[in-house]
Amino acid sequence: MNKQDKATVRIAGALCVQRGTRMLQAFADAITVSDHQEVDIFDPDTGEGYQRAPVTARVRKAARYYDEKRGRMPNPLLVNIRKDDMDAERVAVVVDADQSGYENAVLKGGNWVGTGRIEFTDNLSLWIYDGQHRAGGLNQLLSEQEDFEDFPVPISLTLGLDPGEEMREFYEVNTNAASVKTDLAWQLLTKMAEDDPELREMLAAEDRDWITRAYAVVDELEKLDGPWKGRFQEANRRKTRGDGVTIPKPQFARSLKPVLDMPSFKRADAATVAVVLNAYWTGIKQVMPEPFDEASDFVLQKGNGAVALHRVLPQVVEVVRSTGGRLGQPEGYAEVMAELPTLEGESVDNGGQRMIRSGADFWRVGSVASGFSGDAGRRRLSLLIQSRLPSPAETIQL
Repeated sequence: MNKQDKATVRIAGALCVQRGTRMLQAFADAITVSDHQEVDIFDPDTGEGYQRAPVTARVRKAARYYDEKRGRMPNPLLVNIRKDDMDAERVAVVVDADQSGYENAVLKGGNWVGTGRIEFTDNLSLWIYDGQHRAGGLNQLLSEQEDFEDFPVPISLTLGLDPGEEMREFYEVNTNAASVKTDLAWQLLTKMAEDDPELREMLAAEDRDWITRAYAVVDELEKLDGPWKGRFQEANRRKTRGDGVTIPKPQFARSLKPVLDMPSFKRADAATVAVVLNAYWTGIKQVMPEPFDEASDFVLQKGNGAVALHRVLPQVVEVVRSTGGRLGQPEGYAEVMAELPTLEGESVDNGGQRMIRSGADFWRVGSVASGFSGDAGRRRLSLLIQSRLPSPAETIQL
């Protein structure tokens, strides 16, 4: 360690090498954790980072638990010293015994268990990849009172993961255990698969590669001028009044599964699928424009509408093809979907009066369309739409 960096932090505990990765299981006082912690928050503008923004209510709840309820913290924070910081100038690993066994395990990707400590400079970052709300609760208490400075915080410290490996650990921990929200989990999965051929092969073998393909399609669809431009809500971005957002990106991506399962789209690139989707929805807008012009007042571009209309798209495509239409042009879809405004159903107003809604009003928030909740309800809605569609057999010219 550089002699000029006289102030160092020392944390001792159980040291191990797990398949070549160095790890330390230990306790550190709360002030040390607070002074060195960093959280890599996902930025929807740049695509950098991987964690959700902290939820203030959860931070406050953690603070109350440790303060008013005198709670304990048995589960460790998962933290990492990144690969770029693991140099002799800033970090030293001191092994109590069996130095050669430790070094051999690191070198050969093996396993080793012992004791030891790490020493690092005051300006080093400890990246938290699980436990940010508990750490945030301690930070709040430290800002309010001094008697939490020596609170022992359990940490599981990995040494030398790069940001990509750190992100993957975060993803695995939060999807296999506590479960991170789908919007961010799927986005992380897509991001990881871009740089990991083995992960892409595994997803394909498990028939889960449609998730990453769906996200790629959504990204391409966002670039096109059409009904969906500006409609998707990104992870870590709150919806605000008048922003035009109607649906979280993962909800739309999930609705694309029946589309991506079509044989003609199995190997199509994301840009091609996006062009077809854009033409399809533009055709729908041609026959029923009002729900698109006032999108926030209607459910057509929300979950129910996206799921139902993507379920019927395979049938619509077959009809368009059988009539000689082009899949990238909206006119063919407008012709096939001409009966969409004839959908009707019963709804109940605020006074309890039952009424029949049809046309664009069928899709208005609070109408029968928004009552088709759950997957079974959306299937019924899809069948209702299909009842207004011509079948491919009826359109084939012999």
